[in-house]
Amino acid sequence: MSDSEILLKAAINRIAARITEKVINSAQEFTEIADELPQKLQNEWSSFKEEVIEESERLEKDTNASKEKSSKEQLSKEDLIQIQIDNLRSKVIDINKDIEGKN
Repeated sequence: MSDSEILLKAAINRIAARITEKVINSAQEFTEIADELPQKLQNEWSSFKEEVIEESERLEKDTNASKEKSSKEQLSKEDLIQIQIDNLRSKVIDINKDIEGKN
């Protein structure tokens, strides 16, 4: 084998080794991300549920405070808001059940 053939073969071997190393590192990083993803999603979902519940409680308090100061017309608007809050709570509970069922 000539010197140029040896040099070319050495270059090809090193390129292949580097590509292999990069692929292995990328696969390991992907595996780590995939392992962490369910927990991150669960944490985000829990955080979102807490935010929705807190917001619905805030809206409910605002609604209750307004009801005391409102006329009958305002009471009907607040009833609609309460219905919306109840519907949101129901949807959050259903979504949570679906997610927990998939885990």
